[in-house]
Amino acid sequence: MKWFTEPSGKFVIKIPTDWRYANVAAGHEEVSPFSFESYSNKNWAFQISCYSAEEKPLNKNVKPQKFDTPNLEFNEFRRDGGGFNMHIWGAVVEDHTIIAKYIYGTTKEKEKDILYELDRVKKALATVQLLCPENRTTAFELDKYEKFMASLAASFDLKYKAIENSSFIEFIIIVASQIDAYLRLSLLIKYQVEEQTNDLKIELLYQGESDPPIAERKIYKRSKEAGILSTEEFDELELLYKLRNKVVHRYIISDFRTRQIIELAIDYEKISEIIRLKLKELEDLSHERGFGIYSERYPRTEHPPEAINFLFSQVNDKHLVSDLERKIKSI
Repeated sequence: MKWFTEPSGKFVIKIPTDWRYANVAAGHEEVSPFSFESYSNKNWAFQISCYSAEEKPLNKNVKPQKFDTPNLEFNEFRRDGGGFNMHIWGAVVEDHTIIAKYIYGTTKEKEKDILYELDRVKKALATVQLLCPENRTTAFELDKYEKFMASLAASFDLKYKAIENSSFIEFIIIVASQIDAYLRLSLLIKYQVEEQTNDLKIELLYQGESDPPIAERKIYKRSKEAGILSTEEFDELELLYKLRNKVVHRYIISDFRTRQIIELAIDYEKISEIIRLKLKELEDLSHERGFGIYSERYPRTEHPPEAINFLFSQVNDKHLVSDLERKIKSI
């Protein structure tokens, strides 16, 4: 199972790991209804919506329930027709209305996979919680942290593809992005250890469309000031940054040779490994001191199969490319 967090942190629901969040995959807005489907079976859909009283008037005949409460009491009914069956659940929580739907073709009503997913829908609905405003920031930040880690994992798929195809420019850009990610995590963990806190500095891990950017060169500078990078390492990253930009923007109009691109790719990989090992040391320190991301779990503990499935599903949702899709194993 994996948690889905409404984009603003308003509600959470625990869904099967092999369900895909379909709004982004289909190019729809991330607003109600939030839709889900199986990675492999497209014969059904599950949707859940959450509306404030301003968006949808509350049903005065339904008793409101409390924030942060699982196992909500839903009113359930059916609405079948037009070749489709629809199971509908509704509940009022504080000043919000939650509506869920499970939809499938009428001719498939008795099929085993439809009945199986209906059972899983009901189990998922038992986990829905509308969070109080004070808890929404935490839910939002944890969701963005998980997506950051999934994006970092997904970048290795692109890196290995670039190696396989001898795509050196693509390789350089991906490794530069990984270095930026390692340093952002290093800055976060160092902050958590020094301040003895588990708080996430989410501005390091997520940049929304309207958020002020923290560019990679600023991350280099912060990392040097924090003692994560030596002066020599900082200077090398600055040089590599300038050479990379020359490749991207001036390859055709300069004397830059393809052989130099290969040499640049090797230099990027070397400094990337140095920085990855620095991050490893900070991860160990986080566990040793008992603060931050690894305060409770040793970073190199073997992950259980369910955790691997969770990561695979998040990586799939990052790629949204069938050639890179990992199979979610049954457990």
